[in-house]
Amino acid sequence: MEVIMLEKDGRCKWLEKKVLKKLLPQALMSALNKNEKTMYIIEEWVSNDQGKVGVDTKWLHKLGVPVASSYKDVPADAIVVNTGYDSIVHEEKILVDKNIEILDEPCPYIRKIRRIFEVANPDYQYVLLCEPNHIIIKNFRELYPDDMILVQMGNYKDRLLTQENKKPLYLIPYVTFLPKHVRVIFDFIQEQFPDRENKLAETCCMWIASPSSPIIEIQNLSEERLSGIKDALLITSSGSANKSLISLIETLEDRDLNVVLISAFSQYKEYEKKHQDSKVLLVRSPIPNNAEKIIVNYIEKGYLYAQLKFLIDSVKKRVQKPMLRLLYVTGKLNNLN
Repeated sequence: MEVIMLEKDGRCKWLEKKVLKKLLPQALMSALNKNEKTMYIIEEWVSNDQGKVGVDTKWLHKLGVPVASSYKDVPADAIVVNTGYDSIVHEEKILVDKNIEILDEPCPYIRKIRRIFEVANPDYQYVLLCEPNHIIIKNFRELYPDDMILVQMGNYKDRLLTQENKKPLYLIPYVTFLPKHVRVIFDFIQEQFPDRENKLAETCCMWIASPSSPIIEIQNLSEERLSGIKDALLITSSGSANKSLISLIETLEDRDLNVVLISAFSQYKEYEKKHQDSKVLLVRSPIPNNAEKIIVNYIEKGYLYAQLKFLIDSVKKRVQKPMLRLLYVTGKLNNLN
């Protein structure tokens, strides 16, 4: 089977550089040093629906990073790492009042949405384009004005027409909605309420709209590069429903590709067995998952290498010493990362 991969790949560059290569290793290191405060990540701040939205909690726990289920489980002498989807705002305030240190490193684009609502202008009626089970719905709940309209692509017309209250409308899209969808909704607002000074916030993140975006790369793939490719294999966690993943799937489908979700090495091998003469496009999910590393190792370096890496992973699961986990995650134990 011939496998074509993206140059930009599916990973959010901010997530990779700031969280995976910096904050998580720092958190692991903090657990080793008795003279330092331990850095905790609060699971409820970064995940929803048992890991289907946001961070894959199984993956997070597998790394051995210090994790508290909720803010109530954070030790008094800990440091809380506020990263990714920002905090549950009222819980963050409670921790600050308890003099618990907060390492404030959220996604800058999600923080921009928080800032917009922190200084919301009551002369406007805010329209948030976001999935109803998304993490920021929970995290920023106390910031949302009472008259805010929450919309999705399938219901925005009805909700805008029935919930608007004569104020100018201010559309705030979540950071990974495709620009074409944002434009459709704002155009509708302008058409239906033309005599108001409606506004649109520019909140698209770099993963969606920048030279480093896999979305842009997929949109710009030449017909020659896609020649002979029918399927796009998308490596992701089983049951994941992240908006970034949905946007990635839609962008692949817009290029007439059939998207096949792969969540385990065994699934990939089974697909390969049935499509030995096929040419496919392989894309990584923007959110880390357990299947990605062994599949990419297998494609790039062969079956024996991938199996050796899998065995090392299995050993790591059974070893409880934090230092070994740290060496593994940072790549100092071996060159297999």
